[in-house]
This record gives sequence, C-alpha cells and structure tokens, in this order.
Amino acid sequence: MVHPYIINTINALVLIIAGLIGYFANPARPLTALIAPFFGVLLLACTYHLRKHNRFVFHTVTALTLLVGFILAMRIDPDTFEWNRRNILLVVMGLSCFVSAAFFVGTFIRERRMRNDTIYKDDL
Repeated sequence: MVHPYIINTINALVLIIAGLIGYFANPARPLTALIAPFFGVLLLACTYHLRKHNRFVFHTVTALTLLVGFILAMRIDPDTFEWNRRNILLVVMGLSCFVSAAFFVGTFIRERRMRNDTIYKDDL
C-alpha cells in the first residue's frame, strides 16, 4: 500500500517539474505557467502533516489536488488541441492530480472500513 504522503510528494514534484519545464520552454514566460508549480509547492508543504495523519490536511489536500486537476484540464482547448509540448505537460499534470485524488479517496475508504488507524500503524 502506498501512503498518501508519498503520493502527495510525487504529485507535487510532477507539478513543480513539469510546470517549470513549461515556463522555461516558452520564450514569452507567461505567469500563468507558474500556477502548477505554485500549487506543487503548497502540496509539498502539506506532506509533513499528511505523514502525521492530520485528517483536516488530508481533506484539504484532496480538494486542492482536484481543484488543480480541473484547472489544468480547463487550460486545454479541445478545438485547437494538438500534441505539442504545452498540451502534453498539461495532460501529464492533470492526470497526475486525478490519479493522486483517486489514491487519496481510496485511502479514505479503506481507513473508514477498518474503523481504526491500523492502516497507518507501520509508519507512526
């Protein structure tokens, strides 16, 4: 089983790295390309609290991850879609967010079914 803080760290690193690649690859250097790295840094800052199993942070990170996934998906224009660097990076970052949110929800469900915190006892 992969713990939520590991998934969050991987997702945050994908957002930071892919977002910075998109920013520095574009000669115009638009500020909107820094949205994903900004949220990646925010998610990375929450990793410590996820490791300590703070439920409020779990739910906040899940909501923030879904929000970023939808923001990234909305930046893709389906009418003029072609497989260029910008769209590939947006698809990779969006998929990373949605897969991470699915792992978070799966962890919530598994923990609820167990009705205790034994799912996390191995890393406390």
